[in-house]
Amino acid sequence: MSVSMGPFLICILCIAFLTGYLYMILYLLDQPYIYGAKAVFIGIAFILLRMCIPVNFPFTYTIYSKKILLPLAEIFFVSIGNSDYMFSDILMMLWLSIAAIKLGRLCVRSFLLRQYLDAYTVTDDSQYSKLFASIRKYSPKPIRVAVIPYDISPAVSGIFRPTIIFPEYFDVFSADELDYICIHEINHYKRRDLWKKWILEVLSCIHWWNPLIYIMKREYALALELTNDHLLIQEHPCYNCIDYSNLILTIAESKDAVPHRYSDKLTSFVRKNHSDLKVRLSFLLREPKETKKKKGMLWIHTVIICIAVVISLFIVTDPTFRTYSTTEDQEFEMDISNTYLIHTSKGYDIYIDEKYTGTITELPNELQNYKIYEQGDFTK
Repeated sequence: MSVSMGPFLICILCIAFLTGYLYMILYLLDQPYIYGAKAVFIGIAFILLRMCIPVNFPFTYTIYSKKILLPLAEIFFVSIGNSDYMFSDILMMLWLSIAAIKLGRLCVRSFLLRQYLDAYTVTDDSQYSKLFASIRKYSPKPIRVAVIPYDISPAVSGIFRPTIIFPEYFDVFSADELDYICIHEINHYKRRDLWKKWILEVLSCIHWWNPLIYIMKREYALALELTNDHLLIQEHPCYNCIDYSNLILTIAESKDAVPHRYSDKLTSFVRKNHSDLKVRLSFLLREPKETKKKKGMLWIHTVIICIAVVISLFIVTDPTFRTYSTTEDQEFEMDISNTYLIHTSKGYDIYIDEKYTGTITELPNELQNYKIYEQGDFTK
């Protein structure tokens, strides 16, 4: 197996396709097909993990490119001065360093959020009896409640110890409105949406340089809200689309839809985003339709996403290898990422994947950017 730029390129193309596909599911179809959003998430997460292992496996099929990728490769794999490092090594170290810093900040902010919520966690149930009565209707397991002294959207946080967050003015909500909020937030926990959000945060820390990850995070957050709205419609015994839509608009008009410094750790009831609100309200107010083709569409989504995942795993695109011969009967292929030369009195010894391949008497211009060692300075 050899490290190359091929997996990066093919994975970026696949993620761009799936992000566009998720956008189509949410915005362009007559009815948002929320059923395919989970499959899209799994596909994108798998491809992002694949990108963390930028190697060509023995079973991968390589599509070679000369006009576009070869000049690009000669930039990335150029040696820096007389050192053993290439430009690609510097980029890799920069990528890993910033990713480590971002992962550290993510852990620290998660810890600070837990401390912040502990300070406002309700310990006296009797003071908030109406609120706890709504929670107990829909959650057999005990769930903590934190009442925050700010005008924020209700939200839920905590992978292992869920906490439902309410603003200090929660008592203005009616019993039905509290039921709407509790069903919505409890379903986020039951459906492991908090796990999905955490995985996306980790992946976005690792792939901080990829703008597609931030677009995908935003669109997938909307998909989670639409899915929970769909479940709420089915589960609430007295669901009224007008009342529920008015509740969403009322909360959206609050001073702060969510505390900004903790927004990436919470799954909020309402996100203060005009396009999100438009899609959610349109979804809720649309006359319900029969979904006889729901299973068929889910299979279509799954097949399309599986194709993208398979392509990212089994196909890579790389620069065209250079082909040279040292004798009339011997030919070998060399690439700037796995080849170096040793300058000797007889010419240049060529090593590919740490194996001696042959010797050339003169150095062609196209090999100037390859790693070149002097025989006296090189220790194998």
